Amino acid sequence: MGFAAALYQNLPFPVLIVDAAAHVVSHNDAAARTFGWNKDRQSPSDSPVIDGADTAGLLARHAAAGRENAYPFAFRHDNGSYFEATAHVIPVPDETGGVNYALLLRSLLSGGSHGEQILLGQRIASALDTMNEGFAIFDQEERLVMFNRSYKERCGVAREAVRVGATLESIARAGIRAGMFPGIVEGTPEAEATVRERLESHRNTDSGGSVFEFGKDRWIRGESHVAETGDIVALRVDISELKRAEAALEEKRRDYLSLLQILPDMILRFDRNLTIRFANDKYAAHVGSTTDELLGRYLPDVACAPEQTADLINIANYTRDVPVRSLEVCTEEPDGQEDWMFWTAVATFDEDGVSEIVSVGRDITEAKRQQQQVETQTNELRRKNEALDQFTATVSHDLKAPLRHLSMFAEMISEDLHRGEHAELPHYADHVRKSAARMRRIIDSLLEFSQITYRIGAPKPVSLSDVVRDALVLLETHVQEVGGSVEVAALPEIMGDQELLKRLAQNLIGNALKYRRPGESPTVRVYCRENGEGIDFVVEDDGIGIDPQHVGRIFEVFQRLHRDETVYQGTGIGLALARRIVESHNGVIVLDTTYGQGARFIVTFPQPVKSRGSDRGRLG
Repeated sequence: MGFAAALYQNLPFPVLIVDAAAHVVSHNDAAARTFGWNKDRQSPSDSPVIDGADTAGLLARHAAAGRENAYPFAFRHDNGSYFEATAHVIPVPDETGGVNYALLLRSLLSGGSHGEQILLGQRIASALDTMNEGFAIFDQEERLVMFNRSYKERCGVAREAVRVGATLESIARAGIRAGMFPGIVEGTPEAEATVRERLESHRNTDSGGSVFEFGKDRWIRGESHVAETGDIVALRVDISELKRAEAALEEKRRDYLSLLQILPDMILRFDRNLTIRFANDKYAAHVGSTTDELLGRYLPDVACAPEQTADLINIANYTRDVPVRSLEVCTEEPDGQEDWMFWTAVATFDEDGVSEIVSVGRDITEAKRQQQQVETQTNELRRKNEALDQFTATVSHDLKAPLRHLSMFAEMISEDLHRGEHAELPHYADHVRKSAARMRRIIDSLLEFSQITYRIGAPKPVSLSDVVRDALVLLETHVQEVGGSVEVAALPEIMGDQELLKRLAQNLIGNALKYRRPGESPTVRVYCRENGEGIDFVVEDDGIGIDPQHVGRIFEVFQRLHRDETVYQGTGIGLALARRIVESHNGVIVLDTTYGQGARFIVTFPQPVKSRGSDRGRLG
């Protein structure tokens, strides 16, 4: 041990040799000065030099982790006080074959002046003071352990709050109190938010740092890094010159934008007063002017419809955090064609806020048309898949009933013939005929339903008056049989398919005649009315009506509310067919549940909006 002691005796930092219980076995002169054993050359006491339980396990774990790491310990001074310092732990065999540990103390974490000059070092502190960057170390309780001169100077008039032991929160509040954060007043919610922001930035050591305005025309970038000891090393770098250089580069960038005349995109630049500073030829042609005429003009005066692009023109919408805004604008030409432009506006800033805005417009009409075509095809495929699923379910369910009847009565006929009994054969044969007829009606209805597409390829102007008149010709016999009457008002023209609309009117009017009150002659009224969405085609009657609870399923295939076909015959496909015809015209059909005198069906056909001119939605 004497030889080992000679090796570390002249080291400038404290070194202890301790046993597993942390009793001092040997130490060098630097350790004697640090722990107070150099007074009258006294020896260490018998008490453990390390505070804490399970000292043996702690030393063994740190020694096994490797000598390259330093670990925090609470050391006991000779005067009975404790101080915290980091130390390397190296296992050292003793003369009895056991294990002692060499503790190489590296840095002071807390405590008084004893050993402070040895542990921290005047040379290190002096070297840190030569740095232009602010440097500080905070412990895990966010208390200031050490700092250099630049860190203190970065705090300006609040520098007196920077001292060992002060918390980061107290330093931040002192800065607010001293007016170092522009526009932030002590005691306000904004002040509390600023304190939280500074603390979160300090704790977020993985963010790469943050930039904040500190004092007049000063910008600081703060960084935080975690040391091996768990301390947080804080750096404060003055980037005011860099910020001013960035502003100069931004101005140069704006100058280069004025050279973009050759681009096919439309380019417009205007200032915070909405005065046009630059427009390329493409944009000037778009608004029917020239670049020379546009310069200096007030943008709302040039704009054909500024309300369409108010979001891009409004200076207040731009901030330093969100300097870019985008907008898709649809323009309708006199021929009814839609043109689409995608506008992107980028704001630049100076000390007063938004300085200028550069807007770039790109024609995306073809891309939009392709997108709409894909969406249309997708919706069409989805609807057809739904119809196919419904068709499959119908075939598997509704066709089984007449098939079961056919099979059952055929079996009964076979059995009677085998027994030689012929009395019931005509009755059985009648059931077979009726089941076959019902199956034929179902198949015919399904074929009709499946043949109607969901969109009309080439819609044409169709007179609803002619449509209803043709439908009534087909229903003439039915009207006479029930002794009913159909009142038809003057009806307008709509865009659609003549034959499909005739089937629609025939189904709706036929249903109204069919579901009449027993013993009464039905009256059906057909008329149209305008609404904000288009034109309502209305068919109402004074029949038995429909319970509103069934409104959710009456338009589905084979959904019959009256199962007794001896009273109300049908396959249950009429309203499903009507809805499909209406959807093929981009319309909507509903049952008016507020009408209580019978049933009222309302079909809303959207009408094309007349052209509003080619200048709608232009920026500028």
